[in-house]
Amino acid sequence: MIDTGAAHSFITQSALNTLYHSAVPLCDHIAQVGDGQTMLNIVGEVQLLLQFNKVFTPLNVLVVKTMNTDFILGSDWCTQNAARIDYEKNQVSIRSSYGRIFIPYKKCIDYLTLDVKTINVIHIPPREAYTVQAKVELSSADTVYFSPVDVTQSDKPIVMSPSLLHIDNYTTYLEVYNPHDYTYTLPMNTLLGRVTHTPYQMHSCLSFDISRASSSLSSQHHIFNTIELEQKPSETSNTIDKLINHIKNVQEKQQLRLILQQHMNICDISKVTQANTHIQHTINTGDSLPISSRPYPRTIEQRRELQDEIKKMTQTNQIRPSNSPWSSPVIIHKKKDGGIRFLVDCRKLNSVTKKYCFPQPTTEELLHRLGGHRFYTKLDLKSGYFQLPIHETDKEKTAFITQDGL
Repeated sequence: MIDTGAAHSFITQSALNTLYHSAVPLCDHIAQVGDGQTMLNIVGEVQLLLQFNKVFTPLNVLVVKTMNTDFILGSDWCTQNAARIDYEKNQVSIRSSYGRIFIPYKKCIDYLTLDVKTINVIHIPPREAYTVQAKVELSSADTVYFSPVDVTQSDKPIVMSPSLLHIDNYTTYLEVYNPHDYTYTLPMNTLLGRVTHTPYQMHSCLSFDISRASSSLSSQHHIFNTIELEQKPSETSNTIDKLINHIKNVQEKQQLRLILQQHMNICDISKVTQANTHIQHTINTGDSLPISSRPYPRTIEQRRELQDEIKKMTQTNQIRPSNSPWSSPVIIHKKKDGGIRFLVDCRKLNSVTKKYCFPQPTTEELLHRLGGHRFYTKLDLKSGYFQLPIHETDKEKTAFITQDGL
């Protein structure tokens, strides 16, 4: 996450443990968050080498125990790399020896969810409601949406309602009801649910007002209000609703909605994405000389459509200008909905490319694998081939040519 208001860059211990890095000199310092109250415990400082496309940028990063995101690039990184943020195109550009390079970013936080857990061991009297103090890896927030989970996995779990919570210094309060005839105990670090941004579909929910509650948790004074929200549903939220509309069981429907909301960025097809993987596609042409082709002829209308499509793909960083010695012509295919399908005729390139010899399963083998199962999952990627990252040295081989150039 980029935070231009942060004086330094930060990384959590858990995120750092997944990286190769130099030894971390231990320290015991405190950093103050922008709210003026919350403190971050700094346990050390480490130098990391960050890679953006072909550019490597060294950076001294402060290591903290926990915060609401794994990594924050602060103003120190922005100044060091002359970073510029283009809010209209959702991209960041930084200075490099190759000129300025452009990095797309996501501003949508629909998929961000954080766990809410108990701080202490809680004993809830039979058939009573209890105000529980809980922790969340978020320093502060005026309003977040809490979605409860089944913490006991039993026939009669404790009861919690979806609600709007206020977070202060990584702490929040919510109400838990024990429907049993005996005292129920919640162990320390029990997962109560998750918080996220206020969802678009919610028309009303419970809101806990801690400012009017007693400072003593045992007194059980709490105020609940109903809040009406009139926000416009996002396209992704509507897509999720359509996906689960066929489910009749209300509880199963809510559980699946929570799972999909946690991974909402996967369901968002409004923006162009690329697979987040270290595996890159290579095009092995051996010692073959570059192959170039002439562009296919187009009518004025087809040429205009092609220009518009290329402009869109350039803006979303799917393609970039090229001076490659390789080139393949473009084919335009009309879709049923009136749009166009952008295709590159790579037959000449394929003729000099070494093929991968991977055994394809037979129909009989596939049916044997599927036998004896009840549930089947299908994954469909939007513009799947465009999502595959290509190795930098082979990108020039994918160059295409039109009547307007390479």
